[in-house]
Amino acid sequence: MTWLLLALWASLVSVELARDLATREPARNLSCFQCFKVHQARLCRPRMCQPEEKVCLSNEVFIYSSTRSRTQISKACAVTCHNSNGVFETAVSKGIQARITRGCCSRNLCNRAPGAVFRTLPGRILLPLGLGLFHTLL
Repeated sequence: MTWLLLALWASLVSVELARDLATREPARNLSCFQCFKVHQARLCRPRMCQPEEKVCLSNEVFIYSSTRSRTQISKACAVTCHNSNGVFETAVSKGIQARITRGCCSRNLCNRAPGAVFRTLPGRILLPLGLGLFHTLL
């Protein structure tokens, strides 16, 4: 039984280490998602930035009324962050509102869609869960 637990633990550790090494990159240009006025964030694609571009920008405009809504998403690399991070509400015209969400960040692919974070969740839970199971069984 002990050998089985040790093998399980070793496989969990090796999977996590391999995943961590795969996500680390050598020092090079920043990578950001890029798109212009698309309606869905999944249409934005990763792009290597120029050496002078040090931040990733994200801008989402959500225009809505009582009967309709529309979203326009733009993402890009930039030299500096011209807009502060935040959410702004404004009236476009009578009965039409707009919510503008702006953001800047400086890590690789940090301007992804908010829901994309959950794709990495199983990998981040695997090692602690396996270690907890290992500890419980001992």
